[in-house]
Amino acid sequence: MKKLNYYEVIIWVFIVGVMLTMALPAQAQTHVFTEQQVIKMDSLFQVYEQTDSIQKIEINLLNTQLLNYQTLSKQDSLHLIYLQQNIVFLNERIDLYKDLNKELRPKWYKKPIVHFILGAATIVTSSWVVSNIK
Repeated sequence: MKKLNYYEVIIWVFIVGVMLTMALPAQAQTHVFTEQQVIKMDSLFQVYEQTDSIQKIEINLLNTQLLNYQTLSKQDSLHLIYLQQNIVFLNERIDLYKDLNKELRPKWYKKPIVHFILGAATIVTSSWVVSNIK
């Protein structure tokens, strides 16, 4: 069911009021307002028009603010998505650095202690061979 807004209600009340006043006999419509009543009604109408215009401006400002908040929410969502994607990329980069570190780590045969032992074994073996050949 459609929800009626403030202006539609006022228009319908005005139409129904006009229809009812047309249905009344002409003698019943001879009410005369005093000058004070007319001034009071005029001031009330001016106040109502002014509050109505202020409310329209406020509604427009609130609608603009709502659109700004919606846009900000979308931007925040996009920012979060990009941050999550950045986290994934950084984790992949960490994994790649780990793999690179494994590749660049010296192998067992490239360590200095191995060379020292091999050098010592070569010298000892060669001296043993030389001493046994004489």
